[in-house]
Order: sequence, then C-alpha cells, then structure tokens
Amino acid sequence: MRFLHLADVHLDTLFAGRSTEIRRRLREASREALRRGLELARTERVDAVLVAGDLFDGARLSLATERFLARELTGLAEAGIPFLHVTGNHDPASDFARDPASGPTVGGRTDWPGEIHRFEGPEPRTVQVMRDGRVVGTVTGAGHETDREDRDLSRGFRPPSGKGVPSVALLHTQVGGARGDDDHDRYAPSELPRLREAGFDYWALGHIHLRQVLSTLPGIHYPGNTQGRSPRETGAKGGLLVELTAPGAAPDVTFVDLAPVRWETLVIRGLSEAGTLAALLRHLETAWAAARRGDPGLPGTEWMVRLELSGPCPLHRMLQDAAEHATLAEEAGRLFGALEVEIRTAGLRPALDPGPALERQDAAGETLRLLQSLVRPGGPSPSEALGLGVDDLAGHPGLGPGNRPALDAYLRELLEGGDLELLERFLQGGEAP
Repeated sequence: MRFLHLADVHLDTLFAGRSTEIRRRLREASREALRRGLELARTERVDAVLVAGDLFDGARLSLATERFLARELTGLAEAGIPFLHVTGNHDPASDFARDPASGPTVGGRTDWPGEIHRFEGPEPRTVQVMRDGRVVGTVTGAGHETDREDRDLSRGFRPPSGKGVPSVALLHTQVGGARGDDDHDRYAPSELPRLREAGFDYWALGHIHLRQVLSTLPGIHYPGNTQGRSPRETGAKGGLLVELTAPGAAPDVTFVDLAPVRWETLVIRGLSEAGTLAALLRHLETAWAAARRGDPGLPGTEWMVRLELSGPCPLHRMLQDAAEHATLAEEAGRLFGALEVEIRTAGLRPALDPGPALERQDAAGETLRLLQSLVRPGGPSPSEALGLGVDDLAGHPGLGPGNRPALDAYLRELLEGGDLELLERFLQGGEAP
C-alpha cells in the first residue's frame, strides 16, 4: 500500500495581527500546500491520501476554501484516490454537525466529491484500501468529538484483523515525550509504548507540528504541518510519502516539501562595526546569503523572516525607536525579497569599551566596577550587595521563600550589559570616560 500522509493543514487560519495582504497570502499558502500534496498524490498514483486531523482551523469555511476543495477533490476522485481524514481539536465532529444557516461552515458542505472517509467519533472504524479491485491495505481511524478531547483514543484501537495486507492507524494525538509536545495542548493524549504494541504497521499521526519519527518498526510518524503558521514553525514543511510492502515490514518513508511560504529566524551577531544603515544591511545580506546556501528552499519559495540582532552595535540606541525599526525592516525585506521582516533588538548593547572608565577613581568608575563584579560568575551575591531579599521580588516566577540562588540568577540576567548602558549614558551626558 502506498499513501500520502498529511496533517494539520489548518485551512482558513485567521493569522490575526498581520496586515490584510499578509493574511491573504498566508491563507492562500495553506491551500497551495494542500494542492501541491494532492497533485503529488495523483502523479505518484498513491492508493490513498490520509490527513491526520486539523484539516480546517475552525468551524467557519471561506468561499475560497469551499471552491478550492470542490475543485481539488474532484481531481482526486477522477484519479480514483480515496481521501481519508480524522477530526482533530481544531475541526472536531461537533463542527461538522453545526447548522450552516448563518453562513458556510465545514459542516455545511459534507458532499465533497469522490471517495471521502471522515472518522469523527472516538470509536475506531476500519476502511479497506483498494487497488485494481483488490484490497492492498486497511486504515483504522478515530476522531475528536469536541475541541477538548481529553481521552486517550488510542486505547480503543484493536489489533487489525485483515490478513496478508498492511494496516495503518490514523489519529490526531499528543504522544507523551514527543519533541514539541510542550507547544501543544494535551488533547487525545497517548503513550508511545501502547502505540508500538497495538499491532499496526504504521501510525499516521497529527497534532504536533514538528516533523519527527517516533518509531521505525512499526512506523510511527508525525509529518508536521503542511505550511508553517508562525515564526516558531521554521524549516521545510510538507507531508510524507509512505510505502508499506508487507505486514510487519518497516515502511519506506520520504518527506516531500510542499510549503510555498517559509518562516526563518536568524540571529545576527558581529555588529560592533555596523555604524550606518548601509553597513548594517551588508551584515544582514551576508547572513541571509549564508543561510540560503545551506537551505535554499523550493524554487519560488517566499519568506517570512525574523531577525534577532545581538551583541555590541553602534546603532544600539537608535534601533530602540519604532520608526527606525520599521525602516530597517523595510530595507531588509527589499534586500531579501521577503514577504515580511520582523526586527528584534532586545539582545543589542552599546559598542563601547569600558576599560578606561573602569580605571576611574570616582563614583562612575566605582559603579561600573560594581556592576561588572555582580554579573561575573563566582562573584558576590547581587541580592546581598544590593540589599535585596526574596520578598522584594516575590511576584517573579520561581522566586519562592528562601530561594536566594534563583533571585541572584534573575538579578544577574537583569544586570547583564548594564555597565555598557551606564557608560553610554555617561558619554551622552558629556562626561569623559
């Protein structure tokens, strides 16, 4: 049996907080990623397309997505490829039951063309996958009834009864211990040992947006989402082309890149000589070119970029201004050909040498020496030197009664780079170092 494993398509995500044009492009990109997947399925003549939950981002369905699905699923039907998907926490069975009278909803259009199998309830059911009139495998799936499914749905899966053909389990679940599980709510939680022992040749999972292999035999895979949706979801996004040759055999799994828009985060250091916009842009261009040499993306890939500027920089104070931020982001976007560039400057500090000022025998020199000693590993306790107790910052997370080490660690974090900030203020006041 050969199939395409997708998950977390999230059609009609709102992308709130972004400009109208960027929201429009990202929603288009979600549809385009699925279109590319279905086109690949037809080209590769797979036996089925499997979507492991969250095909939709919510109950509302845009007219553009309704039109898109009707067209693309018609093409899949003409190729004789069944489309199987389980409901997830973003598109639970309760959404498909809603009254569509107030407008288009995922429940208001259930007559999609072709062979569609939707697994909506917690009780698993099994579908036979056919090729040229013969059974080549089975798919067993269970779905979320509501958007707050807290049951371990995997417990209802029984060992497959089909003899002589591979068996696949399809589920939207949070597997305990999987990478990235802290970034997702624990809906339909399951445990890896149970999945391994359930008797299936492959578990097609969804919910965690980070592509990963939990087991090679049996195959237990998250494909990640088909299109990144935020700066946290960097890297190539797409689906998995899977071939199961026989029951008990390890699956042949190939990642396929589908996302037309990629998210990228770059940390930019070494800016101590970047005292002009032109010099700063040269640093950004060099970093961007190096990143693209290592990972160019697909031809025509569009980029959403976050730049985190860090370390000493002569433009440190100027780049704290929102208008200067916007100018740099606009110029970087033009330089990279990116859809959007976000600039973060919290890691920047003044590009100054505190050495001469540390020799001063006055209040300024004494203050600078004290600041440096307080952040030095193994130095004096900042809280004791400053006369602060745990109760003075009791509202800070992790600072319980008597937890002075945590208080000192927090104060060192606050004071890091404070010597340069103070020196910059001295210089601005006209005082010679």
